[in-house]
Amino acid sequence: MMADTNIANLPIEGLRAVMRGILANRPDCTPVFEEQTRHYLGETASQFLNVTVIDQASDGSFQTTSAFHQLRKRICCMVGCGMCYQAIPLLQEIVEQVSTIKLGPGQSAIVDQIAGVDGDIIQAITAVQKTLFVESGSRDLSDTERAPLEALLTSLTACKAAWAKNALPFVLERGLEATIDLVNPALASAPAGNDDSFTEKAPRAISETFQIASSQLPRVFSGLWQLSSPAWGSAPRSKIIQQFSKHVGSGLTAFDMADHYGDAEILFGQYRSSSKYSSSLFAATKYCVFHPMKVTRDAIRAKVDERCQRLRTDKIDLLQFHWQFYNDPQYIDALKYLQQDSRIQHLGLCNFDTEHMEKAVESGVKVYTNQVQFSLIDSRPTVKMVEFCEKHDIKLLTYGTLLGGLLAEKWVGQAAPDLYAETMTPSLRKYFAMIQNWGGWDLFQELLRTLQSIGRKHNVSVSNVATRWVLDFNCVGAVIVGARMGVSEQSEENLASLGWSLDAEDQGLIQAILDRSSRAEMFESLGDCGGEYR
Repeated sequence: MMADTNIANLPIEGLRAVMRGILANRPDCTPVFEEQTRHYLGETASQFLNVTVIDQASDGSFQTTSAFHQLRKRICCMVGCGMCYQAIPLLQEIVEQVSTIKLGPGQSAIVDQIAGVDGDIIQAITAVQKTLFVESGSRDLSDTERAPLEALLTSLTACKAAWAKNALPFVLERGLEATIDLVNPALASAPAGNDDSFTEKAPRAISETFQIASSQLPRVFSGLWQLSSPAWGSAPRSKIIQQFSKHVGSGLTAFDMADHYGDAEILFGQYRSSSKYSSSLFAATKYCVFHPMKVTRDAIRAKVDERCQRLRTDKIDLLQFHWQFYNDPQYIDALKYLQQDSRIQHLGLCNFDTEHMEKAVESGVKVYTNQVQFSLIDSRPTVKMVEFCEKHDIKLLTYGTLLGGLLAEKWVGQAAPDLYAETMTPSLRKYFAMIQNWGGWDLFQELLRTLQSIGRKHNVSVSNVATRWVLDFNCVGAVIVGARMGVSEQSEENLASLGWSLDAEDQGLIQAILDRSSRAEMFESLGDCGGEYR
């Protein structure tokens, strides 16, 4: 009875905080939570039949209804609890209703709201793709599964035609392309360069590079993880393609993506296939095995086929391999099959610890890179991995270096973030927990003030100093900085991390704070790099 009283009276943000706390401390409760979510969604399904999501006002203008926003939230819940196939008809309903609108001047707000559905479609399609993983690799869609996806594709195609007829820029292009890629890849659209708004400048010379074999690459990669979820914001394809071009023009020609980063591979493939500077571009993608599988040459080759098809290429610049289950030694066989595939120019690892990276190297696999988390807060690579990588000429590609944006000027002198505010991204929640393990918010503030002081000395930002600290390790090839493509632009600030180094005084000031942290204990509690994911 008292528990029900708490549920009834806690504010929504408090209830969310409690729920997240329960799931963090009792992961075994997650299946029950998801099951109850599915039950609730099933019981309330009738409330969302034939709802109106777009309404026309008396003056002829169009606006979204409250049902539009409720339906979008419902779709996100369905995707999150394993009901992705059931979410597809709801997405189709939205698409069919928005296809009939005719917009006049001053109606950009509703276009932006509709554009958000593009990210919802991407997330649903990605969830569907994950259901196709089987022990032998991947399976085909069943007829029952294919039917709603084909219906969605038909509606998206009709919507695009209707918007073109009304001279409206189609803002669901990414969702359309992702659905085509899943249902009928042969229908992939023409290169993005046919868009008149797509302009290019030649890549400018960059102040600092490193080598992977014969490839000379910038020491900052643009990360496309944010394309995996609308939680970081969503933008239409045209804006994303244009921002690819801005990054390349600034000299940031290398991009990090993965098979599960939404439509990142598709978008990059469209951009590169139409760019006149395609030979200067470098794609670092991933093949990630998160589910038990039987490794065969055919299964591995099929995944490489898929990467090539989505990237629109017959060569993969860098394929980074993630293997979830160290107790299954088949990862060695998988790596050997990948090494034997002539389409893969360079083979790397992702979230491998030192022990299993060593086993891969000892088996005869040539490993060029390993992508791991590495920052002032999470310096676990310094315990074992740095020495091994220097010995075997393996370059680290690092992520999490800026803690999802927490290692930045705007957090100097600020109170700890409200983890449950709507503005908090999944990355910020993850990295705040890392700060708590490292030494807490007060010590983190001391670190930020020190970085700010060093930054003023070198005329750079807090983020630049934090990035530089990682780049000053010889085995680090590049830092991967997340890019919210089409949403925000930070390429010039990222470039300010290059072309200089921290001096002995800078290093000493930083080290004095690190010595007071619990970073050594983090290696023991989390394990070597990637241990937190296993």
